[in-house]
This record gives sequence, structure tokens and C-alpha cells, in this order.
Amino acid sequence: MMRSKREQIANDTQARAVRRQTPELSAYHWTGADAHQDDVRDISSTGVFLLTGETWVPGEIVSLTLQRRGPLEGDLERRVRVQARTVRRDPTGVGLSFVFPEGMDLRLSESPFMEESARFEPEDILREFRLAEAIAFLERLAPEAAPQLRPLMREGLSNFRMASAAEIALRAERILALEQDAERMRALPDLVLHAIESGSWADTDLMIQHWAGMLATTCTIDGQDSSNSQLISLLGQMTAAHMRLLKTACERGTKYYAGSDRLAARSIRLSARELMDTTGSRDLIRIHRDLEYLADLGLLTVTVRSVSFSPMQGTDIAATNLGLQLFARSSGHRGSVPAFYHMPTQKALELDSVRLEATNGSATSAIA
Repeated sequence: MMRSKREQIANDTQARAVRRQTPELSAYHWTGADAHQDDVRDISSTGVFLLTGETWVPGEIVSLTLQRRGPLEGDLERRVRVQARTVRRDPTGVGLSFVFPEGMDLRLSESPFMEESARFEPEDILREFRLAEAIAFLERLAPEAAPQLRPLMREGLSNFRMASAAEIALRAERILALEQDAERMRALPDLVLHAIESGSWADTDLMIQHWAGMLATTCTIDGQDSSNSQLISLLGQMTAAHMRLLKTACERGTKYYAGSDRLAARSIRLSARELMDTTGSRDLIRIHRDLEYLADLGLLTVTVRSVSFSPMQGTDIAATNLGLQLFARSSGHRGSVPAFYHMPTQKALELDSVRLEATNGSATSAIA
């Protein structure tokens, strides 16, 4: 017999309120400049009970930082910050109810990180908090993608890919937080889904950071910008070694205009040793293939220097306009690409040229 909607909601609420023991989990809170650490007795998707002597009054909002017991973590990935409202207290401590941002739906009991156990490990709890925060952020960016985002993030990815996708979203949120209109930023649903699904394969911090930058620069006030579409596809075909090579070419090559507002970079020469140091690999044949691959993608121009069948002696590489665009956007730069490389716009250069000609003309007239 099919359950009524009211029964379903009641059962879901009951499941979400199931509390479990949390050995080694603690919560920091601040009183002025002083940080206090309290042990967590148990936690659920709706609240937490702290073993504390604090005398918070019912209804008081408290900022908590949850992490594994020990010194306050400096790594943002190893702690989460949450708001909670005091609900009750007894001689052992205080019970609090979480106050989440709109759209955040914490589901500890259903999390793929959790095992069927009466106890939660601190890292599992933190991962689930981060996943819930990431989903809420992505659904705010692209509300139309919500029916696909939630199943993708909770069921469609492996635990490893899910953690990478969540980290990309949270870093993108921090990048956007620096913008004046951060809360109004939106993005095309297809691009958000593409960035999250492709970016979830990222297996290094470097690539996670570049995916976060790409996601952040996909967002605009009107949410209709599709200019990152090609760049997202290209980034999805790159590894950390590819990105290190592109980064080196973009940062070290002298930039110039190869046409109207079309930026390019001059070649830089890298020895075999420099190529190995850049990529972190000693396999010169593999590095050679990576360079050819980047050239095939249109991100670099490459001139290999080798002798017969001996190992590669070195190469000249230069970032193309497309490569410069990809590196700037994936670095989280939202302005013009020339500005990222500290280059004046072509229009500004033309105005300077006109002014210089006018000045030289005036000087010639004065001499005559």
C-alpha cells in the first residue's frame, strides 16, 4: 500500500533526526578572542549535542567549527563551520539545532561516505557537510540543473569523484565570494553540469583549483554566458602535467598582440632538465607526447630539439591565444584576458600611439 505524503515526510524527518555517537569529533566556538573546544556526544542531520559547561540560552545562535579532536585545523578541508541554535541543556551539556543556508540539505544517515554503524568517523561527517554545502551552492548557481545535480552528486559519482566535485564547488564559491554581486551570480545549467562531471576526475590539488576557477568564471549576473564552453571541454582533456606545461608557457612567455585584441606569447626555451622539473616526470618521451598533445589541442606551439633517436634535448614552447585564455579563466580571472597578464588592451595601445604621433607632430612643427 502506497504511503501518504505526510507519512513519507514524517519518516524522512525521523530518519534525519537519528543521532549517532561521534568519537573524536569536537566543536570549537569563540568567546571574544578565545577559542574553546568541546567534545561532541552525538550528531544527526538536524543537530548536535556538545559536552560543554557553556550556559547559552535557548534560541541563541552559536558559530561552531567541527573537526577531529585536537588543535584547531588550519586546512579548510579538515574542518567545517556551521551555525546552530541552542535548543536545550542538561547537566552534561547543550543540544543545538543546525541553522543551514537556504537549500542546504544535510543527510548524514544516507551519505555514501557513511557505513551502517552506530558511530560516525569525524572525516565522514565533515565530507558529508561539505557535500551538502556544495550541492546547495551549485543549485543556487543553476536552479534548472537541480533535478540532475543532486542525483549526480549523491549517486552518480564514486566517492573519490564526489569528493573532488564537492571541493571544486566549494573553492569556486570562495572565489565568487570576493565579487560584489556574489549572491546574484548564475550560470548555464549545461556548463555547470559539464564542469562538475568532468572536473570530478581531477586527482590533484592543482587541477581541482583550476576547475574551481573555471566554474567561477562561468558565472555572470544574467547567467547566460556560454564563452567558457570550449574551455571547459579543453580542460576536461588535460592532466596536471599538461597544466604545468601550459602554466610555464603562459607565465614565462612575453605577451604581445598578434592582431586586434588577439593575445599571444613568445616562445620560451626549456632544457630537458627544466621539462622534467616542470612536469615532475623523468620520462622525456612521455613529456614529448604531452607537448604534442597540447599542440594538437591548440594550446601551445612546440618546436622539439632532439638528436636522432636520443632523448629529447629540449624544446621551444609558446602559449597560443587559446592557451592564454584557458589559463586565465581557469585561474579564476573574471576580467579581460590581457588584464590577467598585465597587458594594456589593444585599444589603449592604439590611443597611446595616436598620442605619441600627435606629440611628435607638435614637436616637428615647433622646430620648423
